[in-house]
Amino acid sequence: SPRSSTVVFGLSFFVTRDSLHRLHMSMLAAAIARSAAAQRLQCRTPAKQWGARRCLGDSVAGPPMTDLQANAKLALSFFTKSPMSYGECKQQCVSLRIFAFAAVNIGICVALFLDPPKSSYWQRMSPAFYYSHLKSLLIGGGSPPVFLTEKREGENVPSIVTQLTTLRRLESAGSDSEDE
Repeated sequence: SPRSSTVVFGLSFFVTRDSLHRLHMSMLAAAIARSAAAQRLQCRTPAKQWGARRCLGDSVAGPPMTDLQANAKLALSFFTKSPMSYGECKQQCVSLRIFAFAAVNIGICVALFLDPPKSSYWQRMSPAFYYSHLKSLLIGGGSPPVFLTEKREGENVPSIVTQLTTLRRLESAGSDSEDE
């Protein structure tokens, strides 16, 4: 096989075609081995084993939210027992939050029922008037419409406007003065 001379860092090497082919193959094998070793190393790390878990404190450890009896037990322990770890304290707070949310919402509803607002909007849209709204929808009737459905007869609008602009009062209204 023919020989060629290669100079690397000032040193001269004699390389044959076979040795060059083996060198390229060994470099490829080394790269594959390095890649396999890196993958094995990553699989052994805790982050890879746990699915890249970041430990932010949002894992679920206690009973599900639908298990009210177990959550009530943990919520009561918030007032009677001092927690021994952060996880226990967090679970007590999560369990207590379920009942605190329900209590606040029930309290707001009871307060609105006992002392409703005096606004006209509340008078028309409050739950106490649902029955009358439903009855007016099904049976009809009730109050007249807000806007006129036909022309109103009986008033002569142009003469009223003329009287108000010229006399600054209506002739049919009588006098303003105290003399009469």
